[in-house]
Amino acid sequence: MDEEIQKLVKKLGEAINDSINESPSVNAALDQLRRAGHEAFLVLEATIAFKDKPQEDPNSNHEISLDELSKEDRQFLRSLNIRLDPEE
Repeated sequence: MDEEIQKLVKKLGEAINDSINESPSVNAALDQLRRAGHEAFLVLEATIAFKDKPQEDPNSNHEISLDELSKEDRQFLRSLNIRLDPEE
């Protein structure tokens, strides 16, 4: 994992930790446990999974050939009054 990703994951972990520590409902629940006579510690484990987005080549051409259209594709286009070939 490169350094930039490590920094972002660490920042996410800190944000999660901060939000839990500052949560009134979490703190209230821990206080209730303590008042009931229990020592309460909150330990959470987070699994952060991600995958890289595929990079698009800005020079790639997204056009397809008419030869790549299936019979169903052509029928659908005809139903929309879209003609692909002059003889259709």
